[in-house]
Amino acid sequence: MVSILKHIVLCTQQFNNYWSGLGAYSTHLARGLVKSGIKVTVISPGDPMNTEGMDFIPVSPSKHDLTHGGWYSLSYAYAEVIKKVDADLIHFTDARESYAYKGNIPAIGTLHDDYFARHNWNPFYYKDDYVDWIKRWLYYSFVTLTERKAMQKLAGLTANSNATAETVSKAYNIPRGKIKTIYLGMNLDCVPIDDQLEKERLQRPTLLLVGGNVQRKGLPVILKTMPELLKEIPELILQVIGKNQNIDRMKNLAGKLGVMDSVEFIGWIPPEKIKTYYRKASVFVMPSLMEGFGLVFLEAMAQGLPVIGGNVGGTLELIKDGKNGFLVNPGDVSTLGVKIREFLTNLELRRRVIENGYSTVQKYPAQKMVDNTIDLYSNFS
Repeated sequence: MVSILKHIVLCTQQFNNYWSGLGAYSTHLARGLVKSGIKVTVISPGDPMNTEGMDFIPVSPSKHDLTHGGWYSLSYAYAEVIKKVDADLIHFTDARESYAYKGNIPAIGTLHDDYFARHNWNPFYYKDDYVDWIKRWLYYSFVTLTERKAMQKLAGLTANSNATAETVSKAYNIPRGKIKTIYLGMNLDCVPIDDQLEKERLQRPTLLLVGGNVQRKGLPVILKTMPELLKEIPELILQVIGKNQNIDRMKNLAGKLGVMDSVEFIGWIPPEKIKTYYRKASVFVMPSLMEGFGLVFLEAMAQGLPVIGGNVGGTLELIKDGKNGFLVNPGDVSTLGVKIREFLTNLELRRRVIENGYSTVQKYPAQKMVDNTIDLYSNFS
C-alpha cells in the first residue's frame, strides 16, 4: 500500500444513515481512509454524525430532481463546492455524480452497477418485468446517455465486480485497463450458529428481502412463489425492507396473488437496526434481475442466514451455487420455490451453507477494500 496523497474528497449521496450498498461503501471507505492517516473531506447530503477525523460539507439535491438519490442535481452541487476545496484527488463514490464536474483536480469514480449500461433501447423489453416499464425505459435512456459522458472523462474508475467493469467498459467504450475491480468490504462480525435460534427460525419460517429497487431485486418473483409455498407452509412470512416508489404496486400484486396477509412491507430501517431482522429470518432471498455485487448477501451471511441470489452479474463472483448459497435464473418462479423449500427442510444442507457463508464474509474485510483503494489513489499522485 503506497500513497503520497494527503487529502481526498469523497462525494457521496449517502453517508452514515444509508439505504443501499453505495452508502455502506462510502461510510466504510471514509472511516478507513482516516484510520490510514489520509485527510478526508466528505461532501454529502448524508448524516454528519460519526465523522470524527474528517471534514463534512453538507449539500442537498434539488427537490425537483427525479433521479434516484438526486444524483443529477447533486453532481452540480458537488462541482460548485469543489471549486472552493484544495485537495489531491476527488473520488465520486457513484461515478455518474461526476457529470457536472469540470475542475482541474484529478477525479475518479466508483461503479456500483451496470444496469444502465445494459439498457435496451426497445421499451417493450421492460414490459414483462416492471410495472412502470414505460417510465423506467425513459429514465434508463436518460441515465445511459448522461452517465456515459461522466464516466468517459474521469481519470480512473473502480468497480464492485468484474462483471460490472466488463459491461461498462464494452457499453461505453472505456478501456478495461482504466477500470480496477475493488470488491466492497464491510466490518462484519459473524454471529455463530445458535441451535435455539435456528429452531425458532424454522418454527416461524420467514423469508427476508432487503433492498430499495424491489422490482429489480426480484420481489415480484418472490411474491409469485408464495401461493404454492403457503399451501405447504401456511405459517410462512415474507418481510420486505427498503423504500421504493413502487411499493404500492407491489402490495397490489401481493393482493392479486392472495398472499397479502403473509407479506410485511416494513419500509426503510436504519443500518444499525437491520441486524434484528436478519437474525430472526429463516432465508435471505434476493433473486435479482441484475446485480452489481450485493453487499446485503454478506450482511445476511454474517448473521447466519442461508442466501438465494440471482444467477447474474457480480452475484456470480460472490455466491457459489450449492456451497455458500443458491443461485436461480431471473424470473424462475418454480426453481426459486424449490430452493426455498430446501433451505427450510434440509437441515444438513442449511448448516453447511451457513458455515460456508461465514467463510465468505471473512474474504471481504473493509480494510482490504480501503488498502486496494489507496493503492489506486497512488496512480494519481
